Amino acid sequence: MKRLFTLFITFLALTSLHTSGANLYVSDQLFTYMHSGSSAQFRIVGSVNAGTAIRLLQHNKATGYSKVVDTKGRTGWIDTKYITKKTPAILRLPQVEEILSKAQSELKSIGDQNKISLDDKQNRLSQQIKVNNQLIAEREQLSNTIKSLQLDNIKLQTRITNQSEEVQMQWLMRGAGVIIMGIFIGLVVPHLPRRKKKNDTWG
Repeated sequence: MKRLFTLFITFLALTSLHTSGANLYVSDQLFTYMHSGSSAQFRIVGSVNAGTAIRLLQHNKATGYSKVVDTKGRTGWIDTKYITKKTPAILRLPQVEEILSKAQSELKSIGDQNKISLDDKQNRLSQQIKVNNQLIAEREQLSNTIKSLQLDNIKLQTRITNQSEEVQMQWLMRGAGVIIMGIFIGLVVPHLPRRKKKNDTWG
């Protein structure tokens, strides 16, 4: 019976200690002391800097201390509140800086590509504006030429019309002259004296 009671007490003591092989970290404090036992009353055997990777061996809920082993192979007890599963900022900072550096490089590359694309678009736009201005100038020149040709055409048509009227007048005058001459001949010629024919006598 005493043996069963002893085993029960041992079981309760063991349940107060938690054993784990997970990798944890010391939280973002400058450092924390490592003790030889499961409370601050025990001798200090060293210190562990913030961000140091540790492996949890045991946990004492009653005292709030955990037994750990660090990367140097040292084993001791530290205050559980300084243990965290999250990667400390001191370790995340280089990763963040690397990510930031890559992001800045990518951003610069994108900016350079956008600048090249923008310069290309501006050059093409300038060329297009130049071509458009040239086409506008040519259109104005053609418009002026068309207006000049239209004016010359009007003048030419006016000249042709005037010449046609002059020709018609000339033919009209000639026709009138011919008619008058015919009337004159018809009225005057019959009244002209005729010569008598001489009789030829043979002696």
